[in-house]
Amino acid sequence: MNILKTVAAGLGFAAVLSACGDTDNDKHNTGQVESKLTPVTFNMSWLPQGSMAGVIVAMDQGFYAEEGLAVSVTRGFGGIRTMNELDQGMFEFGYGDPLAIILNRSNGGNTRMIGALNQRWPAGLCYIAERHTVDTPADLAGLIVGGGQNSPVQAILPAWLAANNLPRDTVTMMQLDPSVIAASLIEGDIDAGECWLGNSLAVYQKRAAEAGLSVGWIEYSQFNLDIYGSGLATTDKLINEHPALVQGFVDATYRGYAWMRDNPQQATDIMQRQFPVLNREVTAQQIAEMSELLGSAEQLGRLEEGKVGNTLAFLSAAYAVDKALETKDVYTMQFFAAPAGE
Repeated sequence: MNILKTVAAGLGFAAVLSACGDTDNDKHNTGQVESKLTPVTFNMSWLPQGSMAGVIVAMDQGFYAEEGLAVSVTRGFGGIRTMNELDQGMFEFGYGDPLAIILNRSNGGNTRMIGALNQRWPAGLCYIAERHTVDTPADLAGLIVGGGQNSPVQAILPAWLAANNLPRDTVTMMQLDPSVIAASLIEGDIDAGECWLGNSLAVYQKRAAEAGLSVGWIEYSQFNLDIYGSGLATTDKLINEHPALVQGFVDATYRGYAWMRDNPQQATDIMQRQFPVLNREVTAQQIAEMSELLGSAEQLGRLEEGKVGNTLAFLSAAYAVDKALETKDVYTMQFFAAPAGE
């Protein structure tokens, strides 16, 4: 049986899940098969949620085992820390955003994105619809925006405002512990908070509904922000030394995400079975949002050089990255066959 370990305090998942097959059918879980599998670990960059369903499905359905891999997943503590720990060899793969990879490589690291999951930056600003109307970035003027101390919002929001010809101080930024942002928004201590498709948007909406309120939101990507969000990441070292292992992980993972998109209810069942603490309604919404973020079947996993360039330019400027990086430094498409006609 798959193993879920939780700790009592807060939402802290420890080493979360280890599996190489279907919990309902242990044909992949025999000692004979397991002894032939190569163990690898995937860091989710945060707690288990719907955005990770493709990986959990690939474990549950035996897709990784078919590639000769025994995959374990572990919780993370944000993208920047996840990429730095990946660079240090603490695990083989991670859920990484381009910003974390850019920062890691600008400081001499060797992490690299090996496939997209979010075909656009999936964040925006949530607000209480009964208190504010925000149709355009200009409508944010004078609002107090809460975000985590280490959240990308601290640098990306000012840069996004500037890209929309607004002063960077259009809003007042407030640094908060991520665990209190939703409560602060509902209680009116802040006017808006950064929220994410496939992640916190569903949580904010649920919490607001419980308080008799509703959440509106403005998405960055709808207003002059054409960049990629998170995807699969590993290191140059693993790519160079074990390309077949990386290929197997990539193939099985995107097979899992395609299955998730085609079977959202079953994917929600799998997530709830593996992580009983998850709320089914929230998880189902996160899976639906993630399915849309994946893009078309033809786009699944693919990164385009021009958009990678946009991503690199915007994030490097937002974070004042001194080291000059090129697109070839931060991603590779070597694990995807060339599209037909190329």
